Amino acid sequence: MNESVIRALTGWDYGVIAFYLVFVCSIGVICRKLSKGPSDYFRGGGNMVWWLGGMSAMATSISTWSFTGGAAKCYNDGFVYPLTMLMTAVPSLVVMLYFAPRFRRLRVITAMEAVFRRFGSGTEQFYTWFALPMGLFWGGIGLNTLAVFMSSVFHGNLVVTLIVVGVIVTLLATLGGQWAVSFGAFVQGMLLFLVVIVVAFFSVNLPEIGGVANLVNVLPERQYQFDTNISGALVWMWIGWSIVSGVLMQMDMRNSGKYVRVKDDRNARGMVLLAWGPWILLLIPLLIHLPSICASAVYPDLGKVFPQLKNPEEGAWLVMAFKVLPQGLLGLMVCALFSAAADSADAALNSNAGFFVRNVYIHYINPKASDLRQVVTGKLTTMVFGGLTIGIALMVNSLRSLNLFDLFQVLNAMLVPPMIVPMILGIFIKRTPAWSGWSTVLVGLLVSVVAKYSFDTVWVQHLLGVQRDLTPREIVDSQFLFISVITWSLSILWFLGTIPLWRSSSEAHHHRVDVLFDDLARPVDHMGEGGEDQDAMQFRITGVLCLILGGFLLLCIAIPNPLKGRLTFLFIGGVLTGLGALLWRIYRRKARLRTIDGDNTTPSRTRLSGMPRH
Repeated sequence: MNESVIRALTGWDYGVIAFYLVFVCSIGVICRKLSKGPSDYFRGGGNMVWWLGGMSAMATSISTWSFTGGAAKCYNDGFVYPLTMLMTAVPSLVVMLYFAPRFRRLRVITAMEAVFRRFGSGTEQFYTWFALPMGLFWGGIGLNTLAVFMSSVFHGNLVVTLIVVGVIVTLLATLGGQWAVSFGAFVQGMLLFLVVIVVAFFSVNLPEIGGVANLVNVLPERQYQFDTNISGALVWMWIGWSIVSGVLMQMDMRNSGKYVRVKDDRNARGMVLLAWGPWILLLIPLLIHLPSICASAVYPDLGKVFPQLKNPEEGAWLVMAFKVLPQGLLGLMVCALFSAAADSADAALNSNAGFFVRNVYIHYINPKASDLRQVVTGKLTTMVFGGLTIGIALMVNSLRSLNLFDLFQVLNAMLVPPMIVPMILGIFIKRTPAWSGWSTVLVGLLVSVVAKYSFDTVWVQHLLGVQRDLTPREIVDSQFLFISVITWSLSILWFLGTIPLWRSSSEAHHHRVDVLFDDLARPVDHMGEGGEDQDAMQFRITGVLCLILGGFLLLCIAIPNPLKGRLTFLFIGGVLTGLGALLWRIYRRKARLRTIDGDNTTPSRTRLSGMPRH
């Protein structure tokens, strides 16, 4: 390892990390009394305001993989990947402004209950039992990504790192449920974005780079001439298909889980604007990956910097953070990477626990379970799933031969299309039999396996007019495109082919689907449908959390650093403190208004529309 680049963490860094871990754990304790029933525990009671739901959704969409596998892609291919993400965001914003309110109108607690409403028990159970192991698997990969990476860089013990991170993530999700996950994602997401801005700013202004205007002059030639490592035609096909598939994935009915948390249609649209608006206007994909792109000019051979990593390019973002951040801020960077892993892992644990309790436990084990019993079972399930995720994370590294970007591409090409097709078309097409959902998945998975093993590089060479052997990069990308197009196409054809068999379904299925489509056309009346006015509480807790974290970071100005380091703590701490003060002020105003008007706005809860299973 290049010791001049990777510096040991100082006592100041460990102090920042220690405070941060205590702070994160306290969120679960603060929120432990907010969950009075399963709706509270698994979706915040459907009472969240748009800014909390939107920020938590945006934060949980950024995983540690963005700073490892995504960083490797940017280190090798430059702006292709972040620009593709940016182009995907524009149509996604337009599409989700239509879909988000309709997802909220599903009026369910978990996304799998939406699957039941559309396709019945068979498809619901099929998706549930498929989602549970896959959720644990992806959670293990995310946890492994962070732990393996950090232990390799800092010479820490892998097992200890995995267990510590896994226990903290599980504790947060268990104690406070969805409220704790969302509050934690909001504050940690803000911290993550601020650290990303700082690392990007310092990276592009290094003497080796010379500012944004000079960036194009110092980057390696491979980042502009795709033919040096990948066919130009292939890269444009990859970009086009990535944009299309990225938009389609947003339309998946199972994404309704994050929209049923907010209060109504208006808040669902606001959530979309917050989640996607800054992504586009602030060019967040470019900010996240700019340090990795700069690393290709500053460190052309990362193998010398990270000889212990299987894929040294995955350290591109981190090596720039080490180069530009002074002491104390390195600890904050570790906290930011932890935030990226924790937000997505917390959301996955809470969702999986919800699937088990709402779609398995009360369906097969205890149909008459009280609200309290469901919450207790949810907490126990979260702890069990957290332990299983840690175990999977310990095993998964020995199974990984591809780099993270390639691994995710191949798995997404095989698994995503058949799972998504029924979830998208089922919102538009009403007249399909109940078995159209699970049968499309089975057919699609079979097709994807056949497509993977029938892929032939010679055919790709003829299609692209390439006379040479394909590079490893070209093989992976062309395989991704081939599997994706074949699987999407045949999955869609199969689902559409079931339409003539609609009349063969039972009257119960016809009635359930009719009620669902009636609900999709009916806007949500939050208070009229049993919701609660918890706006003030959300402003209060979020404001306090931002004030605590921001105040601590302002105190870190006293850490002996050059002026640049002190100003950085002033910037990050000042933004968080200012945001906290604003949220607290709004809370105080709302509290005064409730005192004047009288607190008579909380009706008794009613059963969610469409939830009876028989």
